[in-house]
Parts: sequence; C-alpha cells; structure tokens
Amino acid sequence: MRGNRDARRAGFTLIELLVVMSIIGVLAATLVFVAAPGDATLARKEARRLAALLELALAETRASGQSIAWSPVPGGYAFWRKAEDGEWVGFPEDSPYRRRSLPGATLLHDVLVDAQPLGPGERIVLTPYGLSAAIQVALTGGGASVTLRGGALRRISVQPDSHARKDDPPSAERPRIHAG
Repeated sequence: MRGNRDARRAGFTLIELLVVMSIIGVLAATLVFVAAPGDATLARKEARRLAALLELALAETRASGQSIAWSPVPGGYAFWRKAEDGEWVGFPEDSPYRRRSLPGATLLHDVLVDAQPLGPGERIVLTPYGLSAAIQVALTGGGASVTLRGGALRRISVQPDSHARKDDPPSAERPRIHAG
C-alpha cells in the first residue's frame, strides 16, 4: 500500500497539468501580441522595401537597357516590363518585381509625378537613363506616414512624416552621388 501512495505523490494530477498548460497558453498569446509589429512599423518597413525595389529596378534598367515600369494597383503595387509585342506585362511570381500586397493597414496614396497625381492605369517608367520626372509616393499605416521621393538626379529616399512636408517640392532633395 505504501508503494502506491508514494507513486501517486511523485506525479502530477490532471488538474495541475491543465492549470500549467493554460498559464503557458496565456503567456504565449501575450507574447505573440506584444512581439507582432504594429501597422506603423509595417508601413515604414514596406516603404523601405519599395524604395529598395525602385533602386534595384533603376540599376537593372541601366544594366540591361530595358525599361521597367511601376504603378500602384488595388491593395498594393506592381512592376511591369515590355513584352515582345510592346505591351506592358507583370513580372512572374518568383521575381523580386512580382506584384506585392500591402501588409496590415498600410495604404499607398498620393502618387505624384512632377507634383501631378498619377492617373488611373498610368505607370512610372524607369528608363536606362533614370527617372525622367520627380516622383513622390506616400505610404501610411498605424498613424505613421512615410514619403518616398526620387527624380532624375537623385536616389529614391525614404522620409518619415516629420521630414516630409507637403509644401516641399519633390526637387528639394539632395542630389544623387554615386560612382556610376
């Protein structure tokens, strides 16, 4: 008899295990919500990604001699290339220039070319000679606003809302300085 009582005392009861499992579950759920990036962080990250993709596309057009276009699309943005028939077509899904959806509550708006709104269905064309016009693209999310600016003689820059003022013309940026 005494051996059975000692064996029961050495283990845990089902209720004790359930209590511990529920505590672990609550802590894990709290950690997920605390560690998940907010909409403001997602908007800033997406702005940096878009700027990097535009810079990469500009470098690729210089190297290949083939133009690439960019445009906002519902819920995101897309890059385009010219097909053999001369029509703009999207890039395949395995390309860095594939169509992208905006994360979280991020919105892309105020796409300006030479301070004029980009019309529906229009694209910003990146040529081997660079951008032919000054561009400005705003992304917002979670109370944060980020503006991308670029032009013929400058890199694509990412400016948080505290630095990007609407009354500044897109040409007010620093010139691009590079070796090539």
